[in-house]
Amino acid sequence: MNAPRQGLFASLLIVSFALHTFLLVLATTHQLNENRANQGQLMTSQLVTDSLTELEPANTVSLALLANRYATNPSVASIRILDANQQVLATGGLAKTREGEVFVRDAIQNEQKIGSIEITLVQPSTGEILRNQWLMILVSLIAHSVLWLIYRAIARPSRKEYLERINHEARLKHELQTLSQALEQEKHNTALALAQIEQQAQNKPKLKEIKPVVLDQSAVALSIQYYDPKQLLNSVSPTVAVPYFNLCQLFLNKSIDLCLQHYKLNSPDVVLVQNFNEHGAMLSVSSEKADAVKCLVMISNVFQLLSEVLYKRYREDKRFVLQTRTALSTAVPAMHLSAAQAAERLVQQLVAKESALQLANELLKQLSDHYELVALPNPSNALTRHAFMISGMDAQTAEVAQQIRSEILKSKSASNA
Repeated sequence: MNAPRQGLFASLLIVSFALHTFLLVLATTHQLNENRANQGQLMTSQLVTDSLTELEPANTVSLALLANRYATNPSVASIRILDANQQVLATGGLAKTREGEVFVRDAIQNEQKIGSIEITLVQPSTGEILRNQWLMILVSLIAHSVLWLIYRAIARPSRKEYLERINHEARLKHELQTLSQALEQEKHNTALALAQIEQQAQNKPKLKEIKPVVLDQSAVALSIQYYDPKQLLNSVSPTVAVPYFNLCQLFLNKSIDLCLQHYKLNSPDVVLVQNFNEHGAMLSVSSEKADAVKCLVMISNVFQLLSEVLYKRYREDKRFVLQTRTALSTAVPAMHLSAAQAAERLVQQLVAKESALQLANELLKQLSDHYELVALPNPSNALTRHAFMISGMDAQTAEVAQQIRSEILKSKSASNA
């Protein structure tokens, strides 16, 4: 059981160690520069004082001994003692060819320049500084290693948390595998249905014209649309989009069947106005039917739960998928909108996973006992002024929605087993 994001934490520790080492070298270099400046000024002053008596007249032997004595300092690269004409009188130093910082001071006696002193002090390289600071670098490395071990010990999940995460991932994977199997089965059923329709078309060349569904004034419409701000539907091919629409329709049909059973309604009570396509799907019920509106809201909730499961799985598999949004509405006479038109326009005001309602007051009172409703923000017309968003539900309603969702997933798993 590894700690979460331990690779990222290790990268941060490596960056921290490198930055700490860089700052250590930078601070050491600055300190050495200051020390070298003070030492150079002090040594040149002392050497000038010691050599004044030997410069006039010039005693090269004494000056050479004096230069060699100062050159025994390990920080001295080279020393040169010159006369007033810049002629070298004596030299010293064990690293005369090495570069460094040069300090020069004139030897003045009786207000006359009788010579000058040049001392070159060694300027250590970055490698030498690292070698001299190896202990501090090692301590920093050990400290960062200890931080790494502490993080692994503290952030590592407990066995219970690890098992819960494994079980959750396994359960989610199993549920989503059933979705893929259901899609394959639905594609097979669709192919069979198309073949049967073609056969019937050949046997019955004269078919009656299919009349569109007409909604009455008491109708309540549910519009389910995809949330597609990046216009991905326009970029996918029909071979990808159509199976996805079929799977969404499969979930919607199952949601309708089980919600009708729960509220003890009949199949004709819910009218499927539009099957899933790039514009979503549309359902309708009559508000005169008892619990019909509650059933329609529950269908919306269950489908949203199924859609979220599908979205997570397909995103993991890098497959095309979109989140959904839903809206219920009655007709809006003030705007000359039917229930379907109002629901379709209201759902466009929402983002992913949101649901909204625009219903009569008596219907809102029935739903407010089970759902938490908040006014739609920034209303701009008669439709949005009387609309509410569903921001929560009571425990009993949430449990019913979860049970229906689980039953749909289990039933698809059993049918494909």
